[in-house]
Amino acid sequence: MNVFIKSFNRPYYLDRCIHSVLLNVTQKNLSIIVLDDGTNPKYLKRIKEKYPNVEIRRSPFYEEKVNKIDNYLTKGVAIQEMEIPTQFWLSNIIENKDDYFMLLEDDIWVTEKIILDDTIDLMRLHNMCMLKLFYFNNPRLISGKLTAVSKSINLIQPKLFTKSEFLFKWLVLGNPFKIWSILRRFNVPNTHVVNYYTIYNVAGAIFSKEYYAYLWEGFTGKVNESEQLIKALRYNNAKKAIAYGVTKKDFLNTSFSSSATNTFAHIDFNPFHYNNLLNEAWYNGELNPMSGYPNDIPDIEIEMVLKKGNHKLASIGEWQKWVNQFKEQYQNIGFSV
Repeated sequence: MNVFIKSFNRPYYLDRCIHSVLLNVTQKNLSIIVLDDGTNPKYLKRIKEKYPNVEIRRSPFYEEKVNKIDNYLTKGVAIQEMEIPTQFWLSNIIENKDDYFMLLEDDIWVTEKIILDDTIDLMRLHNMCMLKLFYFNNPRLISGKLTAVSKSINLIQPKLFTKSEFLFKWLVLGNPFKIWSILRRFNVPNTHVVNYYTIYNVAGAIFSKEYYAYLWEGFTGKVNESEQLIKALRYNNAKKAIAYGVTKKDFLNTSFSSSATNTFAHIDFNPFHYNNLLNEAWYNGELNPMSGYPNDIPDIEIEMVLKKGNHKLASIGEWQKWVNQFKEQYQNIGFSV
């Protein structure tokens, strides 16, 4: 079975991700495939040297994005919005000969042992289209009745605000009648949309190929999670016998100290300069990607890199502000970070 890793310009986390898979995931003929969308060639060469059995595939936008990042870092040329390689991801997964696959992103790493052969057998037995491998202790992401089917896996019987696609679009997503605006005045937040992530995930899960293909078909150059949630609901309604699963505890972890592109207008911090400093420190052997594992890379080690780099758009103070703001987004919807 294939483990796919979506990667973009953070080889220090890609290294950690791959290492964690090799430490924890066992399966006959395990194949790790990196789907890269703009990591500098010298970094990918180092990854390949370290992990010769890992296959690296480059997106159609690879050269363009590498050049854009380089021009920004060296010449200050602004990076305009970059196309997301949705069809590249989909086509590689569709060509996968197996019915199931694991999908990670470069800033996600495995923390618990996973025997894929046994896990896939269990998913087939219960007709699971998706097995969530982490959920940040957020019950909204696994809303519904949980039933144990093994020592480590629960089935989810989703509890959704509505299964009507029309009502979901207009009441949960669309808000044309300002219903949630009125409710917010009385401190009643619209939490229902988060519950629909019970039947949807972007990465950090084992998926059936049929389910993933259904969700991503027709998307070109963008990720529209609202539309994908609609498709996830449509799939759920059409496939009456389909099931969803979740591990009883998080089998993965991820970073809230880094992002590939995320910025905040009031914080003088740029992730491209930040990642460039960490990329170079990793490349030069000054940053151990497994430091702090199974938790994230310790703040003190990141701060040492930032202090040495001394870049005004990646200062320690502004990075700390950015991290707090980044975490707050998730904490506000129930994530434990």
